[in-house]
Amino acid sequence: MKTQFTAKLILIAITIGLSLASCNNDGCTDPGANNYEEKAKNDDGSCEYDAPETRLSGDVTEDLTLDLSYEYTLAGGVHIKSGVTLTIPAGTVIKSDPNESVAYLLIEQGGKINAKGTDTEPIVFTSGATSPAAGDWGGIIICGKAPINNGTTATAEVGDVLYGGSDAADNSGTLEYIRVEYTGNAINDEKEHNGFTFNGVGSGTTLSYLQAYYGNDDGFEFFGGTVTADYLVSSGSGDDSFDWTYGWIGSGSYWIAEQANGIGDRGIEADNNGDNNGATPASNPTLSNITLTGHSASESDGIKLREGTMGNISNVLISSFQDGIEVEHEITVSNAAMGELSLDNITLEGITGSEFAIKGAANSSDSTSAANMIDMTIGVDATGAGSDWTAGWTKALN
Repeated sequence: MKTQFTAKLILIAITIGLSLASCNNDGCTDPGANNYEEKAKNDDGSCEYDAPETRLSGDVTEDLTLDLSYEYTLAGGVHIKSGVTLTIPAGTVIKSDPNESVAYLLIEQGGKINAKGTDTEPIVFTSGATSPAAGDWGGIIICGKAPINNGTTATAEVGDVLYGGSDAADNSGTLEYIRVEYTGNAINDEKEHNGFTFNGVGSGTTLSYLQAYYGNDDGFEFFGGTVTADYLVSSGSGDDSFDWTYGWIGSGSYWIAEQANGIGDRGIEADNNGDNNGATPASNPTLSNITLTGHSASESDGIKLREGTMGNISNVLISSFQDGIEVEHEITVSNAAMGELSLDNITLEGITGSEFAIKGAANSSDSTSAANMIDMTIGVDATGAGSDWTAGWTKALN
């Protein structure tokens, strides 16, 4: 009788234990995990996953979010296709593959990039070479649907894709606190990649806190479009620090250009259209708070305005270039005379050649007379871009 009673107690205990176990069965409850447990009731944090693919190559045809825990590699040309968004978290590092064809990242029309770094955790695109150098890879290219003046649409210099259109408010995403290093690989004998290239990019796109560091060609180039770009730093660019053409009518504030010893051309090279200086929509940006610093051996201009560009440029500090400001071509001078190209509060320091010159226009031999035609004020109180906002996320020239 006692034995029977004991057996019953044991059976009851086992039943209760099994019941409790079934109610408190912990494990991995994520079906996407390698160790998913179908019967698990409570997730115990034990889920295990395969490492993500960290090699980016070819066409990206589905939304992709990178994982901050990993370093990524750009292998050849990477295209974000229409309808697709690439998301890059703060602090991510992406390197070019030196063993593949030229690496670059291109956002096609209709595609988007959502890359938001911070001042303490910038997103960095750099060379994967053992000894990084300018020209190791391409750069970042965005192709939007905003107006241009070299056709209704045009084919980009890189990637054989279209840009331009009629959507001035087109949105290609966000770039914030991004640094690109060692860009500018040659496309052919006449063209090289820029650090950042904005092809027909619309005003719905956000561009701010971007640095181009030691590239072979331009730091930033705008081919038409309507986008605003603030807080830009071009450091050690092999050609122009900032360049626009084909009808860019956006705006920008707080730009810094700093040339490295022995390299670099113009601080700003501003064009409308080289084939048709009067093409519309005419380049006509509004810019303010700019610092352009050349080097002692610089043989170029702080600002070169030509080929029919318009614009309103103010509070600019230009130093250590051979020439300060040069305006070229009849239409450009005419734009200035009509108030459609104005320069306000410009300070020039350490200019070894001409502070102001006009070329290729009537009266160009008489710079003083020509300068009187232009709405320009030169003084000593321009503050430029300052530098406090560059702390933490930019890289200093060597």
